[in-house]
Amino acid sequence: MMKRFHGVSAKRLLGSGLALAAIAVAGTSVAGVSSPRAATCTFNADGSGYCSGTLSAFRKSADPTAQLILQNYQSSTGTSRYASVRFAGTNKFVPLAPGLSADMLRAFDQACNAVDANVYIHWNTSTQLDTLQLFNDSGLIP
Repeated sequence: MMKRFHGVSAKRLLGSGLALAAIAVAGTSVAGVSSPRAATCTFNADGSGYCSGTLSAFRKSADPTAQLILQNYQSSTGTSRYASVRFAGTNKFVPLAPGLSADMLRAFDQACNAVDANVYIHWNTSTQLDTLQLFNDSGLIP
């Protein structure tokens, strides 16, 4: 015979407890989490601005003209690195600021090859790229 607690059977309490435990466990799981990054750009009146998103996010943007190009161009006269952005009707050519550290140059070169990574670029009032963040996690992989 099943015991009753304030009008509720022990079997029902046990079933409810298991259901709550299952919900709590499911809420903490992150396996297979998808965290798509949207393409976004901000163009400030002073000439500075930033863009963020994966290359795929720019390609799939609701803005049909959205594009982010990260270019490392090498020739016999040297290396040229720049970003080119098209977003919300604005085009921006953004060369790297002069005097950047070797670490920053390497990070830019890595961003050129990081197809699934979230890239954040910032340019200053002289329209020179001065900040770069490359962010990657399993949630970004399509």
